[in-house]
Amino acid sequence: MSVSKVGMAFSREFKGNSPLGHIGVKLPVYLRLLELCQDKGWEAYVLTKKTYKSGGVFAGCWKFDKGKFKKMKTKVKMDLVYDRSAGVKFPPEGDEGTIWVNRRDFKVLCWDKWKAYKILNEHMPKTFLVKRQVDIANILPKISTQWVVLKPYNGLKGQGVFVGPKSRAIKFRFPKKFKKYIAQEFVDTSQGIPLVASGLHDLRVAIVNAKAVWSNVRIPQEGSFKANVAEGGNLHEIDYETKVPHSVKKIVDAVIKKFFEKYNDPSYSIDFGIGPDGVPKIFEINDQIGFPRWEMKNRDNFLKELVYNFERKLNEKNRQIF
Repeated sequence: MSVSKVGMAFSREFKGNSPLGHIGVKLPVYLRLLELCQDKGWEAYVLTKKTYKSGGVFAGCWKFDKGKFKKMKTKVKMDLVYDRSAGVKFPPEGDEGTIWVNRRDFKVLCWDKWKAYKILNEHMPKTFLVKRQVDIANILPKISTQWVVLKPYNGLKGQGVFVGPKSRAIKFRFPKKFKKYIAQEFVDTSQGIPLVASGLHDLRVAIVNAKAVWSNVRIPQEGSFKANVAEGGNLHEIDYETKVPHSVKKIVDAVIKKFFEKYNDPSYSIDFGIGPDGVPKIFEINDQIGFPRWEMKNRDNFLKELVYNFERKLNEKNRQIF
C-alpha cells in the first residue's frame, strides 16, 4: 500500500518557500498539525487552489519534511485535502478522486446562511431572506425585536454586518460586494453567561468526530456588538465540560445528529448567543474552524481529533478500494 498524501489547501498564490507565512501567531499550531500527520506515516503538504487541476491533482505544492518546506512544481495527487480556502468555488462541484475535509456540500451549507437557517431554524433567531435592497422595508415589520441584525447571506469575519435599531436599518445600504442579505431578530446577550461572560458574548463550540473538542467565548470591544476577532473582539478559551451551559450542549448534540451522516462526519464550529430568557440561539455555523493559539489547553486535543478524522476517512477509502 502506498504512503497516503495529506495536504492543507489555501487560496494564496504559488509563490516562495513560506506557504504558511500568512498565518501569523498561530503558525506553530499549523506546523504541529503537519507534524502529527507525519507521525501517522503520511506525506504532508501545503497546497494552493491556484494549482489545482482535478481528481485530487495539484500541479505544484509545498512538501513538509523535517520541519521545512520544499517547493514542488511537479504534479502530486492527494489522498486527502483539508480545505482551508475561503469561498465555495473550491473544490469544484462534482470533483472526485480525493477526500475533502470538509465536503463541498457542507461547505456550501455553512456559507449560505439562509440555507443553514432552513435546516436549523428551531435553534436560530427568526430569520428572513432579503433578496434586494428595497425588500428591507417590507421585512422589518416582521421582525419582533426593536433591533435587527442584517448579514450578508454568504459573508464572514463580520464584514458587511449591521446591528442596530430598525429606524437605522431602513437606511442601511448593501455594500457592492454583497448581493443578498438575511435579516435576523436581535438576541440581546448583555446579561452574559454564568461563569463564562458577564455581558455581550459569542460562544463558539468546535466539533470534530461528532463531539465538542474545543470551545471559546468572544467578547466585543466596548460600544460594539461584533465579537469577531477580526472586528476587535477578545477571545478566551473555556472548558466545554464545566463551563458551557447544559442548554447549549443539548443543541450541540442535536446539530451533530443532523450533520454527522448526511455530510460525512464534518469538522465545524457553532456560534451561540444566550438572551435574557436564558435560551441559547445559534448565530451561525462555520466550516472553517479557527485554530487555538499555541498556549491554549485544548490545542492538542483539537489537532489530534482532526488527525483522527483524517485517519478514519483514509481508512474507509482504503477499505473501499481493497
